[in-house]
Amino acid sequence: MTWIGRSEDRDPSAFLNPYFTGIMTDLAGRELEIDFQKLEYMNSSTVPPIIQLIKNLNTNTIKTVIVYDKNSKWQSASFKALETIARTMDNIQVTGK
Repeated sequence: MTWIGRSEDRDPSAFLNPYFTGIMTDLAGRELEIDFQKLEYMNSSTVPPIIQLIKNLNTNTIKTVIVYDKNSKWQSASFKALETIARTMDNIQVTGK
């Protein structure tokens, strides 16, 4: 899964949460990489749906690697918090490239 463009909506969870819920069945028994390196920008409202996604992926034992651009200041700041959360999960890894 590759994220591109910008996420600036005030309530992205209205779109993202139903999408994320819908793909859980398709991901069963598979591994997932979520690549944010090409994402130009996301606001703070985008973080809660991503946190919910990684919680659901972990609960459903879907091995997931989340990749972000460690040279991007805003991505580093946002994803350092997700790295901390992911440390408590068995199936989620967050890494900067």
